Amino acid sequence: MSFENHPEGFGIYLLHLVLKAYAIPVGGGIKRITDKREILKIVRRTKVLWIDVREPSEEDILFLEKEFGFREPPKEVFEDIEISSRFYEGRDYLYAIFSFLVQHKEEVFAEPVLFFIKGNILITLRYNKIVTFSMFKRIVDRRRLEFNFPDQLMAELLNLEVERIGNRLEIIGKRIRSIKKQIFTEQSPEIIKDLAYYDELNLTLRESINEKLRILQKLLRSTKINNVTKRELKLIIEDLHALADYTSIYMEKIDSVQESLLGLITIKQNQTSQVFAFIATLFLPPTLIASIYGMNFDFIPFLHSPYGFWISVTLMVAVTGGLLGWLKLKRII
Repeated sequence: MSFENHPEGFGIYLLHLVLKAYAIPVGGGIKRITDKREILKIVRRTKVLWIDVREPSEEDILFLEKEFGFREPPKEVFEDIEISSRFYEGRDYLYAIFSFLVQHKEEVFAEPVLFFIKGNILITLRYNKIVTFSMFKRIVDRRRLEFNFPDQLMAELLNLEVERIGNRLEIIGKRIRSIKKQIFTEQSPEIIKDLAYYDELNLTLRESINEKLRILQKLLRSTKINNVTKRELKLIIEDLHALADYTSIYMEKIDSVQESLLGLITIKQNQTSQVFAFIATLFLPPTLIASIYGMNFDFIPFLHSPYGFWISVTLMVAVTGGLLGWLKLKRII
């Protein structure tokens, strides 16, 4: 298919540096483009251009700056938690930095992604593979989605990420309920490790939700975001508020389970201590009698008697039996 013969044939173009490009034609779907020069020919004819940049080189950044007026913020801004650093609105552009969840083995962390909007151009800049972006491309192709504004595309990406956060919170809720039942039959180090993991995951999700809420409020006040997208952003904000409530609930539940687990461990330790204390108490009278007969005196009753050994054993058993009877009488055991 020749792009020049179809000037209205494509609604959105996705350029994935280095030298990987995708196009979404009218009617939806997604199509790969392999040549930057063809993208540059089309940019003036298309409604929306999306450039997804992952681990860019200096050459890539210069290309974006020259051809699309891209302005990359300082690297330290990506790690800054201040909203003033994560959102900026210029004369003809704006950028916002949102965190997306990335899982590496058992660790889940937030990866910052820069969204740069200028005119009909959306540029996303990231330094790691993010599942949400791969899922988004598959969904666009499968559902034949179309977009008319670059900020609308950004909103759909954020909406998909919010759905993933909700799915993870659902997993946390189910796992907490399972652990709560499990602790009454088992108090193992694995359970403590699981609780610590889900506590940290819940905190990561909460921080990501709060960050998105603050930046989205900024976007709602921007004149560079169209009203259609603002309505979508308001719905995302409502979802985020609901998810934030769940993180608070799960935080309290995790604390409750941890307290219950600590209480059960304490009871188990006390029971063990009681057993050892009981054994020590039973052996105290025989030990006392044996110690007396082990003294180095010339005269000890029954010391040279042929029945001395049996008398001392009988005395030990009698005193121990009497002690057991007294403990049962007092209902101590």
